[in-house]
Amino acid sequence: MKALLQPGFNPRFKRSSLMLAIAAAGIFSGAVQAQGADVPLTVSVVQLDSPAIRGQLSDDRNVLLQGAIIRLVGTNRETTTDRQGRFRFDNLAAGTYQLEVSYLGYAVKQVDVLVTAEQGAALTLRFANNQVEVLNIVGSRDAQSRALNIQRASDNLKSVVSSDYLGRFPDDNVAEAMQRLVGASIQRDQGEGKYVNVRGAPLEFANVSIDGVQVPSPDSSTRAVDLDTIPSDIISLLELTKAITPDMDADAIAGNINIVTQGALDSKGRILRGKVSGGRNEKGNGDAYKLNLTYGDKFNGNEKAGFLFSGQHSETNRVTDNVEHTWMQLDSGAYVPQVTEFKDYELKRIRSGLSGRFDLRVDDNKHFYLSHNYSRFEDNEFRDTLTIEWERHTAGSNQQQGVAGRATFDKELRHRTFVNRINTSVVGGRIDMDTFSTDFQVSHSSAKQSYPNRDYLIYRERSRPRVAYDFSNPDLPTFQVLNSAGEVVRTDFNFAPADMNWRRYERRTGGAEETEQAAALNFTLPGQWRSAYSELKFGAKARLKEKENDENRFRNSVGRNAPTFAEAIIDKQSRPFDGFYNNGPKLRRDFVSIYRDIFENADFLDRGAASVTGDYKAKEDIYAAYAQNKLDWDNTTVLFGARVEQTKNSGDAFEYDLDTDTATLQQASKSYTKFFPSAHLRHELDSGLIIKAAYSTGIRRPNFADLVPYFIIEDRESGRGTVDIGNIELKPTYAHNLDLTGEYYMPPVGMISAGVFYKKLSDPIFKARSQFVGGDFDGFNMVRPENGDSGYLYGLELNWQQTLDFLPGALSGLGFIANYTHTKSQADLPFGIGKTELNGTSRHTVNLALQYDIEKFSSQLAYNYRSEYIDAFDTANPDLNLYWDGRGTLDFSASYKLTKQLSLFVEATNLTDSKAIRYQGERGRVYEHEQFGRAWQLGVSGKF
Repeated sequence: MKALLQPGFNPRFKRSSLMLAIAAAGIFSGAVQAQGADVPLTVSVVQLDSPAIRGQLSDDRNVLLQGAIIRLVGTNRETTTDRQGRFRFDNLAAGTYQLEVSYLGYAVKQVDVLVTAEQGAALTLRFANNQVEVLNIVGSRDAQSRALNIQRASDNLKSVVSSDYLGRFPDDNVAEAMQRLVGASIQRDQGEGKYVNVRGAPLEFANVSIDGVQVPSPDSSTRAVDLDTIPSDIISLLELTKAITPDMDADAIAGNINIVTQGALDSKGRILRGKVSGGRNEKGNGDAYKLNLTYGDKFNGNEKAGFLFSGQHSETNRVTDNVEHTWMQLDSGAYVPQVTEFKDYELKRIRSGLSGRFDLRVDDNKHFYLSHNYSRFEDNEFRDTLTIEWERHTAGSNQQQGVAGRATFDKELRHRTFVNRINTSVVGGRIDMDTFSTDFQVSHSSAKQSYPNRDYLIYRERSRPRVAYDFSNPDLPTFQVLNSAGEVVRTDFNFAPADMNWRRYERRTGGAEETEQAAALNFTLPGQWRSAYSELKFGAKARLKEKENDENRFRNSVGRNAPTFAEAIIDKQSRPFDGFYNNGPKLRRDFVSIYRDIFENADFLDRGAASVTGDYKAKEDIYAAYAQNKLDWDNTTVLFGARVEQTKNSGDAFEYDLDTDTATLQQASKSYTKFFPSAHLRHELDSGLIIKAAYSTGIRRPNFADLVPYFIIEDRESGRGTVDIGNIELKPTYAHNLDLTGEYYMPPVGMISAGVFYKKLSDPIFKARSQFVGGDFDGFNMVRPENGDSGYLYGLELNWQQTLDFLPGALSGLGFIANYTHTKSQADLPFGIGKTELNGTSRHTVNLALQYDIEKFSSQLAYNYRSEYIDAFDTANPDLNLYWDGRGTLDFSASYKLTKQLSLFVEATNLTDSKAIRYQGERGRVYEHEQFGRAWQLGVSGKF
């Protein structure tokens, strides 16, 4: 039996009577596809004064279900529920329509609705079940189900993960959360995720947005966003769009990372949840804690206006062991160490986040919102460094063993604090008219990185002895200090305080800031094109960006009345790698406040070049327009269109002559226009297999620091000097992208997908070395960012997520995730000097997770692996290219529900104590070896 909404419906009965009648009569069809639990769907109805069907879908816990596919059977009309579970079909012809509701985790249901020329229906749909055991299974896996539904319904290729699902992993920031998605891999800093490579592409090939607002980069040297700045707790959804559509910004060759935050209207009723936890880091035995609180509610108890605020704060104290070596090639062809640095870190990292959103739904046709998101990341660290400069290598020295005839030892304490801040503010809305709809967004975003202090105190060992090295174990080489006769004097670097002379005192301050103001306006016109339902969309957008960087460096190299080394040390030894090395005592942490008056005097001088050459200002204005059309047939959707973007760049920087210590301000500008066509296909087979194919285009604009007209001249007098130059004529990298993916979704919550992709690149960007020919600098070595001719990137993605609820008894709580990404790339280096892989391309990326969920207990053991990849290029000697070695990490998390509202949870990271290794050219030439140790947290979370 099916529900018919008849003309002449009396609105006095609106909700209550009709809802009871429908529920009591069992009015839904028994024809159910194998989507999941066969849970009844109840409905209440309100009459509309227009020929339309509109509705909202939720479950029995009043969770609004986003991503459900809603079809009008027998027509080409299909839509998906939005973040508030809403859907709409307007301008319908009179007749009886069968509404099909498909949401992964529940069996498909149908409702019959009668529309007249003047009246329609507003439906409140709710999956409700009195069978508690079924609810427990569906409820515990709701987070995974929500994300898969959104991904399944999307017209283009994207991966989605929800906040509740991310909460299962012990991830502190957005970068670490991203590593769980197929096709994404992360770069770490001191063990924590910082940047994201999408599909093995360089960092700048993907853009980042919060609620659709582009996030600027706080870093002066790159457009890539430091995602360790943004705490993971602000996320409602994390979307990785891998094939962009014309209505999206084009600077996304690899894709768009969109952080979706929550609003009060995204849930029914009040929102109140919190989390508090504390723990330790193994190295240094440092404390760590996290706090999170979210509150949202409606005004006057209605569903038309609401607000939501969320705050997060975390702190971690840890120690990191680090040793670094740079390598050089002798005239004999042998590679030998050039500089070794032992870096013993003690650091405190603090993350804070605040987000707020106000929503106003005037009626079904008008929705407006205002939101702001703020993230702050502070890194406060003390670094005790022992630096060895290797000189005068003896004959026969090589990369494994040898002797430096002279080694210079510096003991340095650096105290550095830097702070990243990211702000995004947006006001937007959507208005639906009888024949079209329009939406708009006006935003302001900023990212700032500041160095309030970066202070150095340095002492030097006076004898500069001979030192033998042995890199038989490249990760932990051994050393011997020799006397003039070649006899071993010592095997540690704990020199007598009397042997250490004061060297210098130094301070650096400065920072970078990037701002963007943007405005976008879009129009959508529904219609019919032959047998297809058409949705034409067009619009325009303006983005106005500014970026600047400022450096200030001062140094005292005279040191009148400087303290002796014995006066500056503390009763604490630098013994990194569990005491494998003994680098002597550490220096006092309060050296600035104690010695400021001694050093900051007439001898405390501006370093000139170092304070000027990094300074720049840049502007970038981007004006875009696009048009696209989406055509829907029964099981097929085609979306096609094009975007055009005009870019205007200008910048100020200095020409600096190091020989004459003079600076001259330079200015440069450039503009260009690019065209970005794309086409996307989504086809669902009768078997349930969904095929998605796409052709898209995108761009990677050069980093601001590469475009500005800096010009640094060194060693002019020799006639064979060096010139380091910015390049305003640098071309953006342009890409043609092809994608083909198959997705199969399994009941109740699972999916298998496989896909391939290919990217054809034009004008990849590298920092290159060459020689000037002619002019004032004829014969000088030149370092400048340059374009190669072309390149490519291709890969394979496999993903399998499955809940094993078909297993008997307690085993039904098992589930797993397994995804794998294979990528390969190649690009032409400038001047035809050869080819290389793109930086960031790992051949293999793997995610494995074993899950167990029952009514009160949930746990997950997760493994992530990323194989080696190139990190930086040496175009003068590719044998010294810098690589990150492959690394795997194992994490564990579990939670137990104490009451209906409270849960106890535990998180543990890096259980195998994996290390990070970088090397130059080959694994035996280790550039960096870093260890971080394990960490754990214990806490309580609550939802009220």
